[in-house]
Amino acid sequence: MNATRFFFLLMLLASITYTTNAQSKYFTRSGTVIFDAEGKLDDVEEIKAKNTVATCVLDAATGQMEWAVTMNKFVFASSLMQKHFNENYVESEKYPKATFKGKINDIGKVNFSKDGTYPVIVNGTMNLHGVTKEISAKGVITVEKGKVLASSSIEIGLKDYKIDIPTVVFVKIAETAKVSISAALEILNGK
Repeated sequence: MNATRFFFLLMLLASITYTTNAQSKYFTRSGTVIFDAEGKLDDVEEIKAKNTVATCVLDAATGQMEWAVTMNKFVFASSLMQKHFNENYVESEKYPKATFKGKINDIGKVNFSKDGTYPVIVNGTMNLHGVTKEISAKGVITVEKGKVLASSSIEIGLKDYKIDIPTVVFVKIAETAKVSISAALEILNGK
């Protein structure tokens, strides 16, 4: 009888732990990344693109966060600009994804069960164009009616990631690009 109770209690504890862990992970395949590298001559052309199929996973228990962005999914206003971006700058055939792996500092300050806006700092590594760099970024986690929204903006030096800008177009394209991300995350149900 005691062994049966012990086994039942152990199974109950295991299921509670599994449920808690499953509910602490958030996920999306529809995160948005905006790339803006507008140069010195803003009135010439807008060097801006949007990608709405970025993947993000956030473990609310540990603060671990990962992003994956398919480079050829950035959409520009001009198809020629999009072609140049993929073929000449980010070389998306050779480097199909950009990734970020990092951790939110002080994740314990974010209450995922209470509506609010929580400023965070994320530290990690970003891999773009075959180059991995340490980055730190300010961001915001917003919890509203059970929904979780993660957002941040960073500036990246294109040369830091070995993305060469031809001198012919250097006035059109900034040496530093602003990258803004946002993701409406949903609880991952262990699927």
